[in-house]
Amino acid sequence: MLEKRNKSLFLLLVALVVTTSGVFWFGTKPEQTPVDKEIFKHFDLANIDEIRLTSPADTVVLKYSGSRWFVNELFPADRSMMDVLFATLQQAEPRRPVAASLRDSLATGLQQRGVKVELFTSGEIQQTFFAGGSQTRNQAYFLDAVSGLSYLMTIPGYRVYVAGIFELDESGWRDKFVFGFNWRNFQRLKLNYSRNSSDDFEVAMGNNYFSVLGIVKVDTTKVNDFLDNVSLLTVMDYVSADRTLDSLGGEMPQATILVEDVARNEYRLELYRPTAASRTYHGRINGKQWATFEKSGIEEIVRPRSFFAE
Repeated sequence: MLEKRNKSLFLLLVALVVTTSGVFWFGTKPEQTPVDKEIFKHFDLANIDEIRLTSPADTVVLKYSGSRWFVNELFPADRSMMDVLFATLQQAEPRRPVAASLRDSLATGLQQRGVKVELFTSGEIQQTFFAGGSQTRNQAYFLDAVSGLSYLMTIPGYRVYVAGIFELDESGWRDKFVFGFNWRNFQRLKLNYSRNSSDDFEVAMGNNYFSVLGIVKVDTTKVNDFLDNVSLLTVMDYVSADRTLDSLGGEMPQATILVEDVARNEYRLELYRPTAASRTYHGRINGKQWATFEKSGIEEIVRPRSFFAE
């Protein structure tokens, strides 16, 4: 009986030794050098006035000029997207360096398929890094151009794909407002229908309020709501012309909106009726740029003249 008990105690001792050894060898981790959280922030964000984003597809140059940012020196930049970009540059930080076994392959992938991000102040480059990763896995990586080291990136407190903002194409950065006028520079608006001219109308300043010309009793609430909807009209997406759109542009538009400001600048939007199954309108801005629009937004502004009468 005693021998049996001793055997049991011996087996228990062996088990405890194995467990303790396992905890010692596998439960402890070598100390890691703390990651420099500022490695991708070696610049004064307040003085950055140009950001160049170069990918295999194209190059987008965001540049501050006068009082706002522009895209490729042609189009006003979307203010909200610029806010997201600067917030990302300010808050993104490395979570950990990439494992040594993946370092070379990931660096090559970021250089070949990622986005090269260059930050400038008055023409002087402040920092360069490469951004990329997998949006489906929500894993973003930055490659430091100086050290050649890659890091898994995160924004503390958020589960976001940090590299996504750098991967936008030109249209993703452009201001989505078609007109964007305000009451200080607005002069007049004309809406013309190609198939029913009796529905045409013109809105202009009357006796200290906006009125529809030719209508004696105007519902001013409807006029003001209409002008608000026009001023806030946004593009879903800017699209490049193709054979289908070139063919569509040869047809008469359903409606044409002309807005004139106090400086006599004119802004034109031609709208083309969608198919019954489509939820989007196609439109052409200033006779050049094609864009898509949400059907609900367009239906708020494509109103007949009689809509504004009391």
